[in-house]
Amino acid sequence: MLSRADQAHLNMQEARELRAAGVAYREIARRLALTSNQLRLIRKALSRSKAAQSRLHAAYPHATSHDLPISRSVLPSGLRERLREAGYRTLGDIAQSLDDPGFPGLETLPGIGPHRANMVRDLLAHFDLLAGTDDLRAEVEAIFPELEDRR
Repeated sequence: MLSRADQAHLNMQEARELRAAGVAYREIARRLALTSNQLRLIRKALSRSKAAQSRLHAAYPHATSHDLPISRSVLPSGLRERLREAGYRTLGDIAQSLDDPGFPGLETLPGIGPHRANMVRDLLAHFDLLAGTDDLRAEVEAIFPELEDRR
C-alpha cells in the first residue's frame, strides 16, 4: 500500500504521460480514479510546467530542459521553495549537483527527505537529465527482478 504522498506522486507521473499522449483531463480522472480536487492540482501543475517551457522557448529558442526554472516545475510548492532556498534555479543546476561525486545527496538539504529527493530524481529522469542512472537501474533489475521498481 502506497502512502498518500507516494500515490499523489504516482498519479502526477501517470497523468503527465497520459496528457502527453493526448488524453483529455476528464479521461485521466476516470482512469486514475481522481477526485475533482486531485485533478485540479494535477491540471494546475501540468499547465504551470507547460507554460514555463513555452515561455523559456519563446525567450530562448535554443534552450533545453536543462534550463527550465524550478519555480515552474511540477514539483510541490514546498519542495520548489526548499530547492530555491538551497540555491538551485534550474533543473540543470540540480542535475549538475547530483553528478558531482562530492555531493552528499539531496536528502542532506534541510526539509528534503527521501520521498522528496525521489520526486526530484523522477522529474530529472523524465527530462533525461540524470546521467546514466536509468541504464544502471535497468541492468540491475534485469539481473535481480525482485528489485524492480513497481511504482
